[in-house]
Amino acid sequence: MNNNPGMDMEIWKQLRKKWTDLDASGHKVKVDFKAVADPNDNKRFIIVDVVQHIDGELVTETVQRNAGEAYASLGIAGLSMEELIVAYKKIMKQVHSQAQQRDADLIVTMSPHSPTSGELRGYLMKPNTSEKTSVQVNYRHYYVLNALREKMIETIGESWRQVKTVYRSDALEFYFEYL
Repeated sequence: MNNNPGMDMEIWKQLRKKWTDLDASGHKVKVDFKAVADPNDNKRFIIVDVVQHIDGELVTETVQRNAGEAYASLGIAGLSMEELIVAYKKIMKQVHSQAQQRDADLIVTMSPHSPTSGELRGYLMKPNTSEKTSVQVNYRHYYVLNALREKMIETIGESWRQVKTVYRSDALEFYFEYL
């Protein structure tokens, strides 16, 4: 990322340390990068999804150049909380239908690590079991959930450590955990 100035180097240092520590303790780690260019300048990345395969589980760290910079290009700038919920329900419905496991709940968590990054985990879970199947989620999940988190902070004045969503039977539930 050195050839793309503006990304917070501290995030990359934290990720590198995480991978080194996991590797040293015997975990299997593979990392892929998916960069998203600025719609107005395709040589300038505004988002990087760092897709980490850790012992078979997918963990995505979304890193953005500037906090909220992609809201407009994703069509979520200025949306109300209700509109963000409708937008996120559509995203979750699409991922759930692509997974082709109608009887499983789709669960996604987003934990912000800094003003410009956050970790996403997605998985399918069959009701009344602990059986989980990891699914890949991306920056769209991060941005909508982060925008919802920001709205909650504005409304309630509390900081949130994690946003968890559960999608089942065309219904979407949100859970917010305090810092």
